[in-house]
Amino acid sequence: MNHRERIITVLNGGIPDYIPTFELVFDETERDFEGRTWIGGPVDPDIEGMSYADKIKYNAKLYIDVAKRFGHSMIFVNRNLGIHENKNETGVRDTIMEIRNQSGDEYMLMCHNDPTFMIPFNNMEDFCFNLMDRPEYMHEVARNNVKDSKRICHEMLEAGADGFILCCDYCFNSGPFISPAQFEEFIAPYLKEAVKYFKNAGAYVIKHTDGNIMPIIDYLIDAEPHGLHSLDPMAGVDIKVIKEKYGDKIALCGNVDCSLMQTGTRDQIRDSAEYCLKHAKHGGGYIFSTSNCVFRGMPLESYDLIHEIWLANREY
Repeated sequence: MNHRERIITVLNGGIPDYIPTFELVFDETERDFEGRTWIGGPVDPDIEGMSYADKIKYNAKLYIDVAKRFGHSMIFVNRNLGIHENKNETGVRDTIMEIRNQSGDEYMLMCHNDPTFMIPFNNMEDFCFNLMDRPEYMHEVARNNVKDSKRICHEMLEAGADGFILCCDYCFNSGPFISPAQFEEFIAPYLKEAVKYFKNAGAYVIKHTDGNIMPIIDYLIDAEPHGLHSLDPMAGVDIKVIKEKYGDKIALCGNVDCSLMQTGTRDQIRDSAEYCLKHAKHGGGYIFSTSNCVFRGMPLESYDLIHEIWLANREY
């Protein structure tokens, strides 16, 4: 199997030759990649005179180099790492095309395309007031967001994407940012509509959200994405429980504790990684990864450790 075939097998509910791995975002690149970091990333390199086309090629090669170095089977072209102009996600589209040009069909290529409401970064008060006082307006916004996402779906698939990781976060460690009843009204139907449309268009779909998803997990499962990421242990999400209850319905991605990757001991990190592999491996349907991403400042020695554990335990 190549990497793309391996992920497709997992997302279709099968057992691949070995457990694949990936990371949603990999920000700590300087150590292993000659000091290179992402154009458009958290530490944006000042590369004088570089053209738009060269920026696309630069990022595309870095995506591929990260995947090769750590055995990642899937590449997520993050919207913040792919846009070099402010219109229509063009940088993401062009980066996907360039990765395909450089690597062929070796990797599963995904990007963001989630139309649903998420934890607001700004104007939380306005969002709450509108949810309570202007529900029809909020439904109109949700419908328009889904409409836009359907257009983006075809643009990205035509560029060479295999599908989408829907990256709107719904939950804090304490639970969802709105009540389950509000989630059922304002998010669940639009999530389900979008997922169905994407799948009918031939896309693979993984739903991402951090935090304690347990009060709303049935809505996430009911939307029928192919996979669910990140299964956050910092919020009490236990991959053993999720596997036992939902493992025949959806592929699982993640659950290696990011807080331990930052501040834990090697034994704690090892225990978290081995727990995931032990309890999610049975019957296939698991993609090994951290419970969020390799964020800026994560000690790469922690990632080296879980990479070694994955290599030692990935075989079925």
